[in-house]
Amino acid sequence: MKARVTDRGSGRRRVDLAWLWRPALLFVSSRAVVLLAFVVAGAAQRGLGLRASMTRWDGGFYLGIAKYGYPSTVHGPSRLAFFPGFPLAIRAVETVFQLSVYRASVIVVFAFGLAAACGLWLLTRDLANPEAADRATALFVFAPGSFVLSMGYSEAMFVFCAVATCRALIHRRWLLAGVIGAIGAATRPDGLALVLAAGCAAYGAFRDRHELRAALAVPLIASGFIAVQVYFWAHTKDLFAYFDTERQGWHHGFSTPGTGRIDDIRSVWHTILHGGRPDWNHLVPLVGLIVFVGAFVALARWKPPPTLIGYTIAMAYLAVTSVSVGFRPRLLMATFPLSMALGVTLRRGPWFATTLAASSALLVILTIVTATTRYLVP
Repeated sequence: MKARVTDRGSGRRRVDLAWLWRPALLFVSSRAVVLLAFVVAGAAQRGLGLRASMTRWDGGFYLGIAKYGYPSTVHGPSRLAFFPGFPLAIRAVETVFQLSVYRASVIVVFAFGLAAACGLWLLTRDLANPEAADRATALFVFAPGSFVLSMGYSEAMFVFCAVATCRALIHRRWLLAGVIGAIGAATRPDGLALVLAAGCAAYGAFRDRHELRAALAVPLIASGFIAVQVYFWAHTKDLFAYFDTERQGWHHGFSTPGTGRIDDIRSVWHTILHGGRPDWNHLVPLVGLIVFVGAFVALARWKPPPTLIGYTIAMAYLAVTSVSVGFRPRLLMATFPLSMALGVTLRRGPWFATTLAASSALLVILTIVTATTRYLVP
């Protein structure tokens, strides 16, 4: 089954607004589930309030950037490992509405998460139908890694930018795609995946219509990533400030493709042979790799526009070559074409219901584990 782009003409804006209650309801329902899981986590661990749960791990660093900015030297696991797009959005809301940094972050995350869910619904509807869009959105907002859409993490903003960029590329709105993509590339390093998505779209537009303007989106998107590196360079006097911080402070970075995933397999195999408590930071990415392969098969069978294929492949490459991140739940969530493909290929019935139920259960479990333990890095 091959995806087709549909156009609803002059009434499209009115129709879009009339349908958006469906993804909005799904998103709000999923956030209620995550909020309940945070409450349970707080009850299980005395002294763990809702704010502490929502600002754990990377959330504290993002709030620190919004409040204090970046350090001027490369030393240890500092805030220089995080891109400025999301903290700038928090700072803007904080300034306009005179709120605390924490409250501003809650508004920004919720707003971008809601917008991402609505954008994904619209894109799936454009390529398939409203029923498939409902299923795809449900799988996205109840994905195990979607707990970060309720924390001080940049994924909500990034996924919105990624969905909006891909939709603009598919509808041949090159300048809009370039601008939104540049914001996404200034929000997370994963934004480089949008460069390949734009390249695929530009190649198809030139091959089919000799449309040279399509190539405009590629350098525009890349400029977001480049601008961040230039800013870090000017701020720290170190051209490789971001990369040095990732490598020296956080022990992250890139390696020969597959090296990190081989380490995951070795760790899990050692646990099977010798027993003991499994290392969840190896087991979970390995399970994520298996899930990715299965979902990618569904994506290939669906045959969406090359833009979505290119984005998915680029995200997979970033996961395969990463030293320690790999196919974690939040990366799978950010690779939104997988949710779209499953929404299209899993018809209503036991397969979809089982998948959604299992995903929701894992979402609750991961939310509680993330809030109360240090066993698993999000």
